[in-house]
Amino acid sequence: MAVKFWRRPTAGRSAVHAKNGLVASSQPLASSAGIQMLQTGGNASDAIIAMAAVLNVVEPFSTGIGGDAFALLYVPGEDLPIGINGSGFSPNKLTYDFFVTEKQFSEIPLTGILPITVPGAVSTWGLIHKKFGSLPWSEVLQPAINYAKNGFPISPLIAQVWNELVPKLKLHEGARQTYLINEERAPHSGELFKQEELGKTFQNLADHGYETFYTGDLANQTIEFLQKEGSVIDILDLNNFSAEWTNPISKVIYDHQLWEHGPNGQGLVTLQILSIAEELDIARYPLNSAEYLHVLIEAKKLAFSDAFTYLADPRAMNVDVDVFLTDKYAQTRASQINPRKALKELPYTLDMGEDTVYLTVVDKNGFAISFINSLYYGFGSGVGDPVTGIAFQNRGAGFTLKKGHPNQYESGKRPYHTIIPAMITSPSTNRLLHSFGVMGGHHQPIGQSQVFLNLVLHGMDPQDAINSPRFHHEQNSNLVAFEEPIPLQVKTQLRGLGHNVRDSVGMNFGGGQIISISENGSYIGGSDPRKDGQAQGY
Repeated sequence: MAVKFWRRPTAGRSAVHAKNGLVASSQPLASSAGIQMLQTGGNASDAIIAMAAVLNVVEPFSTGIGGDAFALLYVPGEDLPIGINGSGFSPNKLTYDFFVTEKQFSEIPLTGILPITVPGAVSTWGLIHKKFGSLPWSEVLQPAINYAKNGFPISPLIAQVWNELVPKLKLHEGARQTYLINEERAPHSGELFKQEELGKTFQNLADHGYETFYTGDLANQTIEFLQKEGSVIDILDLNNFSAEWTNPISKVIYDHQLWEHGPNGQGLVTLQILSIAEELDIARYPLNSAEYLHVLIEAKKLAFSDAFTYLADPRAMNVDVDVFLTDKYAQTRASQINPRKALKELPYTLDMGEDTVYLTVVDKNGFAISFINSLYYGFGSGVGDPVTGIAFQNRGAGFTLKKGHPNQYESGKRPYHTIIPAMITSPSTNRLLHSFGVMGGHHQPIGQSQVFLNLVLHGMDPQDAINSPRFHHEQNSNLVAFEEPIPLQVKTQLRGLGHNVRDSVGMNFGGGQIISISENGSYIGGSDPRKDGQAQGY
């Protein structure tokens, strides 16, 4: 079950300014943990891992060590950002024929054992810390251990989302025991919630290193639990997994170089949307006018058409990513947009989850990390281990069972992934300008595109760029919704162009964070009011 409840409140926020370091995440306790790391001599890698770990505790339906992660890193002294792909593989013993022939499924289930893939987040954390960390690994995990063992007060927004997921959690005994009070209800707003078993798991990681998740006692515990539940994930699936360092993809758009993680992530979609928008000279239209929004909506449709046709584990793709990044391709796609009429026919689509956390940090040396960690849908597969406190993702549902598709399910393969960290640099100097991301399943490229234009074309500071109202388009239903205060007149104009405009209730507009670096080297941060987010600096 994907939760679509984040609303944009009427109250605004101011951007946070700092000189020595700045963090931004979707939960204040996590942001505080990141600042704590920076103030005690840690760097961006220490801060980002501390925040991600705390988010596992305080926002457990969105993220955790049972999920996956991607990151972009801007390292001072390096010419270009580097990436890391922490998405897990499908089990080697779970076959396509099992789904299609034996079970006669038309799609992979969203809940239960079958959509669980190898969790890649811990390996991502571990490799980043091994390469760049300055504080001891155990110290970085300590804030998460403290909140898990001693408890934390539930915020109203977290209580709301947790309560919506109660029916899903009740489907699995371990999830009920782990995440419900007396196996019946979600924690209430203001209630102190403890996760002692998860605290012990984090202590195990702190004492024995991240490798124990894949080759040690924790790996054995995980396999024992999953196989007892009926999974065919075995110890070799964990033993043989490692996150991978990667080269990001990028394109210069409106004189700014936008960096994204390549496939199996959907960062390419953002680059395509913006390339098409630039080709159609979206800059000539007022922000959120009917003409402006029409260009973005139509560009989004075409970019996702390509994504759902071609994007997959790069080993299975039959088209080179560079083809989609050429000006010629953007021109071809732009020519298919009618300025007076909305596209009606849309291709085959996938259902994409929306429960994810995005976080970012820049330290005093200019080392920056753009990071995203996810369970996919709320509480992932709905399967939770009461012994370790781990909720397991359902990323396998990102595959298709359509025979011959590049993203067709296969054993030992990475699925199409929604989570996409981003960065913007100066193409002439390679100086980092912005580290940012937007959460929310397949809203992420839509939200990123709008935020990019807010920063680059409209000169907004990070908080205003995040606050600004967004649209969301559903590819499978071809419905589009708009946040307030996009006026009724604009919506009426878009209806006149043939857009299927609907009420925003129940639609997902994501959530995000931005850290910008000014010319004098100071930092400016913004965090999304659609969540509990907070930017902090010192």
